[in-house]
Amino acid sequence: MTSPVSLEGSAFLRDLSLLSPQEVKPIRYVLTDVDDTITTKGKLSPDALQALWDLSENGFKVICVTGGSAGWGDTYLRQWPVEAVLSESGAVCLYRKDGVIKHYVHPSIIQQGYAERSQKLISAVLTEVPEAKLSSDQFARLYDIAFDHGSEPPFLTRKQIGEVVNICHRFGAGTAVSSIHVNAWFGQYDKRQGTVAFFADILGIDESSLKNQCCYCGDAPNDQVMFSYIPLSFGVGTVLDHKEEMVDFPLYVSHYHGGEGFRQIATALIDAKKE
Repeated sequence: MTSPVSLEGSAFLRDLSLLSPQEVKPIRYVLTDVDDTITTKGKLSPDALQALWDLSENGFKVICVTGGSAGWGDTYLRQWPVEAVLSESGAVCLYRKDGVIKHYVHPSIIQQGYAERSQKLISAVLTEVPEAKLSSDQFARLYDIAFDHGSEPPFLTRKQIGEVVNICHRFGAGTAVSSIHVNAWFGQYDKRQGTVAFFADILGIDESSLKNQCCYCGDAPNDQVMFSYIPLSFGVGTVLDHKEEMVDFPLYVSHYHGGEGFRQIATALIDAKKE
């Protein structure tokens, strides 16, 4: 186990020990980011996987909400005890219905000509920021363009990350910066909007019920749209590494980074529910 992070000087974040049974009582769904929230440095630890099983076995339905590819989403859905995986920052959700894996695509995506627009954006970024590169799993993405800045060397500086974001905006793309990628897309959606659409169109749950029945776990700037939207939100300790880049923070924070932090959050939720 790694050393716990200190919450000293972070008065805006609550310690998990303050989580009450009343807050957890209405929660049915645990929405969670994946990279650096469930995983640690790109790997899934036994403790983090056990935390997913523990949540499922204690009545929580886990839905991953990730900037990761639809290809990874398909793997998570098949291998992990999760109900659905909202992939590519809200573009597509993979879920099971009657034993069959289905795809839900956000209604704002115009599929005709999408590949051509994406290629023009990719060419511009790789030309104007020579150090930039596509994510190694880009081949597994349906609608998202992921420029790697932190998962594989060489890593980009904050200035270079900002340049990539500006080029994407110039081409009319939406963006989100995670702990490892700059994600870009063409469509009116993000993690929040993708979640709202999936819950309404597929699960038949409106926004008011969604916010009451869900909590959210994350670690990075691209989780801010969920931290500010879902009243009961959690950050693994990694979120403290991004304090200078963030405006919206989770309500609670764990003492550990990545998967260790996720396990601590899962344990707190289960313990509060039992009380």
